[in-house]
Amino acid sequence: MFTIRVSRSFSAAHSIKYAGNKCENIHGHNYRVEVAISSNELRKSGMIADFTEIGKHLEAILPDHKFLNEIYPFNPTAENLAQYFFEKMSEFYRVSKVTVWENDYSCAEFSRG
Repeated sequence: MFTIRVSRSFSAAHSIKYAGNKCENIHGHNYRVEVAISSNELRKSGMIADFTEIGKHLEAILPDHKFLNEIYPFNPTAENLAQYFFEKMSEFYRVSKVTVWENDYSCAEFSRG
């Protein structure tokens, strides 16, 4: 199995409903989103997919400089964002995992199975 990873960053604010702590207040993060794409076979080029192409698809779905609570119908936790980005990127690729980093120390991952 081959796996490639592409990451991009965005800045956004959110508040986490029902957190029961300071995260219920509006605050922001400099997020990093990493998409892992896997395949048992490579294209004739020797690649799973082109890194630049993947990056363009990822950049198109990232909500840079937005208030996440206003644009998503779900509580914008790192976990929910990882699942959302997984589903959006799966429209184009065989995504194996998406990781959303809120900072250098904390992240959430989503994968199927």
